[in-house]
Amino acid sequence: MLSYIGAFALLMMMLLTTVDVIGRHFFQRPILGVFELTEFMVLILIFSFIGYAQSHKSHVSVDLFMMFFPEKARIFIELFNHMLCLLLMALITWMGIVKVKDLMEVGEMSPNLGIPNYPFAIFLVIGCAVMCIEFIRDIFHLLQSRKEQKET
Repeated sequence: MLSYIGAFALLMMMLLTTVDVIGRHFFQRPILGVFELTEFMVLILIFSFIGYAQSHKSHVSVDLFMMFFPEKARIFIELFNHMLCLLLMALITWMGIVKVKDLMEVGEMSPNLGIPNYPFAIFLVIGCAVMCIEFIRDIFHLLQSRKEQKET
């Protein structure tokens, strides 16, 4: 579901940019606040797809030396990596919640259009929370494969 929101944000960003370019070059009338709206949509786009990319193992990874390690060492390294990433994403999620609360209390808004900033910061929290769930899922899968490896 979150990926559909991200795809919709990408579509809106493309349409808005296209209309702005046409208005700017052909009618000398750019759309006010396009830069702000694009910033918000990029934030939605990134954090809508971050968990989706993890679930499909689409993030960039470099495993140049991993093939030289035995299977047990590879599982341990991956497990350590996922646990560290889970910790970092949990901290980002927590700090994102703190930031959303601050933005709500202060009432910070975009300078030109006066759009409140906190709803878009909520996407950071949701996206990072989904990423945490994916890391937990990956950790369980690694532990399961380790258990199966011990049984054979």
